[in-house]
Amino acid sequence: MKKLFALLLAVLMIVSAVPALAQGKVSITQTKDVFDPQTGATALMVKNETTADISVTVEVYDEASKIVNQTIPFYVPAGTSFEMPSALYKALPEKGNINTYYYKIATSNNVKTKLYFAQKLVGYDQYNNPIYEQHVNTFYNNNTVSSFGPHFRDLTPELTNLWYMFTPLDLTRQGRQTYELIASNMYVIGEVYVDVYGDTVTITYHNYYDGQGGETKTRQEFLGLYGSYAEVVLPSDVPVKSYINPPTRFAFGMPFSIQYDLGDDTNVLMLVRNVVDYWRYPLPVDTEFARFWATSPGNKAMRESMLSMMDPIYPTLPGEEGK
Repeated sequence: MKKLFALLLAVLMIVSAVPALAQGKVSITQTKDVFDPQTGATALMVKNETTADISVTVEVYDEASKIVNQTIPFYVPAGTSFEMPSALYKALPEKGNINTYYYKIATSNNVKTKLYFAQKLVGYDQYNNPIYEQHVNTFYNNNTVSSFGPHFRDLTPELTNLWYMFTPLDLTRQGRQTYELIASNMYVIGEVYVDVYGDTVTITYHNYYDGQGGETKTRQEFLGLYGSYAEVVLPSDVPVKSYINPPTRFAFGMPFSIQYDLGDDTNVLMLVRNVVDYWRYPLPVDTEFARFWATSPGNKAMRESMLSMMDPIYPTLPGEEGK
């Protein structure tokens, strides 16, 4: 009995010697607004909602040079937050140059994360001093891609509220037709090629920077061709991100016949809906996907030209059937 009592006493002493775990959490947030890093604007904030002080180490990793550019240590007392100022981590030689980085963050209570960003030389002030911008390098996971054209939701809101586009095609045009690939309805990430040689049509696509180390990961492909707007069957995105495709006879890279596969119809609608993962800045040096502006004058004019090629969406106006 004395041995058992002594053992229990020893266990209680060990337990009492272990410090109590700090309650609460540590949150780390990145400034998403675009700013000039030379101004010392807040790059990230560490908020310590625990009951214990913590130490934090931030390594600035240069993805182009593959080195740790800086190591920044600091303390965040319990119940407070710390805003880490930005800095220019490498001078860039020419306007338009871009370099990507990430902050590798570790705290003394074992919180770890990486925050990705890019710095870009955008111009010079009146004294010829360089002006930079710092952008979050967002990773877009499981996002949809369409070929450029009118939005279904703009023409027939009752059909869908998704941002899918379609491309009217004139297959009497021999040779190659090229259309932009738009991801997330925000960025131009590649091109679609429609090659017409006689009666044979082949449709392929290319994601920019593939084969250069900045690959966009294509999770799913869908290609549909329709003789009229009324025939279109949209891929499903309900529930969100399920991406269920309807049946289709067409596939990228597979030649087909205008006569036998389209019934000699040379005025058709192309629907591309791929699903991809991609980075806003796909490579460490001087690469970014161009922003897509649906309402720019050039894009509005192109869509109007495309719509003029089509048969009327409604053979008769709604409510006027039989008149």
